[in-house]
Amino acid sequence: MKSVLRIAEDSARRYNRKFRTSEKLMPIPLRIYITPFAERGVVEPRQWSSDTAKKALDVVNTIWSKAKIAFVISDCLMEKPLDMAKSARSNDQRLLGVLTSRHDPDNAIHIYLVNSIENLSAGGGSYPNSEPEPASFVQWYGNDHANGRAWAHELGHLMSLDHVEIDYSNEKQAAQRVKNLMTIGLSAGSDLTGQQIDAAKGSKLVKRFGG
Repeated sequence: MKSVLRIAEDSARRYNRKFRTSEKLMPIPLRIYITPFAERGVVEPRQWSSDTAKKALDVVNTIWSKAKIAFVISDCLMEKPLDMAKSARSNDQRLLGVLTSRHDPDNAIHIYLVNSIENLSAGGGSYPNSEPEPASFVQWYGNDHANGRAWAHELGHLMSLDHVEIDYSNEKQAAQRVKNLMTIGLSAGSDLTGQQIDAAKGSKLVKRFGG
């Protein structure tokens, strides 16, 4: 059986061909948990699948290929539904805490793909400094681009990138920053600055996997 890192390296080579880059992409393994919700024992329809996860990850890697990084799925698991009241799900840190408590750490980043969440003003939540495993959850948005953009944003947090805030009274600044991947809130931007790329490549997470 191939190791997690060998699977990641093989997948990174495929992304090298996809993005036609001669510079080797840095492979970072992800362990994916597709987790539907339930409330009082009533299971809600699952929105994510392994296929939609792969399509969203292609969007993620299109964005992060600018930093010569390729996120690859080492495992994709269909989880037991999480029975949690809808009113509790909009607290992103509480939700991520419950999700991460379900699994022991291993040598991969844990990504939890969950159904859409009412009243959550973000694409997901992240634990960039958790020990020993970094983890994020990403909610469902209904299409590959929106799902992938939200996922790419959360991975940015795992690589120590902060939110980009916008001063809308400064029209020139706002026009530039609204397109950035790390813009706070529910934006659709996917741009990265050179400074953000350098910070991601120098992050603890990337160095952990050989960067």
